[in-house]
Amino acid sequence: MIIRKTNREEQAETRKQLEAALDALNSGSVPAPPQEEIFVGDGSYTLIAAEFLRYFVEVAGLRPGNSVLDIGCGIGRMAGGLSRYLDATTGRYVGFDPIAEGIEWCRSAFADRPGFVFHWADIYNELYNPGGRLAAADYVFPCDEGTVDLAIATSVFTHLYPRDIRAYLAETARVLKPGGRLFSTAYLYTGDRPTSASHIAFGSQATDSANRWHMENHPPLAGVCYQEDYFRGLVMGACGSEPFIRAGRWRGGEGPWFQDVVIV
Repeated sequence: MIIRKTNREEQAETRKQLEAALDALNSGSVPAPPQEEIFVGDGSYTLIAAEFLRYFVEVAGLRPGNSVLDIGCGIGRMAGGLSRYLDATTGRYVGFDPIAEGIEWCRSAFADRPGFVFHWADIYNELYNPGGRLAAADYVFPCDEGTVDLAIATSVFTHLYPRDIRAYLAETARVLKPGGRLFSTAYLYTGDRPTSASHIAFGSQATDSANRWHMENHPPLAGVCYQEDYFRGLVMGACGSEPFIRAGRWRGGEGPWFQDVVIV
């Protein structure tokens, strides 16, 4: 006879696993690269890992036995917390990134986690991988169809043009299980132009689109901001469902997250 756990029991186990993972991050027992090698943005590597792990669990509903696809995994910032949260037997993690050095570091740092796999994706990106041999539209995510419970794309769409976002969203829709979710972040705006409540400012409108703005005096893909309804249309066109969008602190949103959160 199979004895099924109650929802309360499952919730208690999930909370226990989350707290254990957060303790590991806070104690410094999770691998972290040297500060000079971190290329995934400002802020504390481990504090941001802890912050987003909470979002994955409490907002996106991630459970220890789930499978996760980390789109643009960088140098493993999201993988750190997930490596202590996902069940060592039933949990699965796949990450990919176009920066080879980050993938090499992740493979070494998480070599003791057999359920964690990292792929170098030689995708062309004019800022991060200008020598890439593959267009984003030609890259097939390293997961079979319908095998992923949660796909995450943290600060990925903030560095992509629309054609590449469409390709990534379409591949995400392919690999997600029925009922699976995408947790992603973006810079979005309403009205005629972005307005900022932070140090992030987008003052350069794209020459080929009224719906896209870039950071002044930076390479175009250093930071990209999209008109919110336009971005919503990209998501709906690729995924077939309405995204849940909540404004981030960067533009005066009330949520705890800095960038805008987009969940599908």
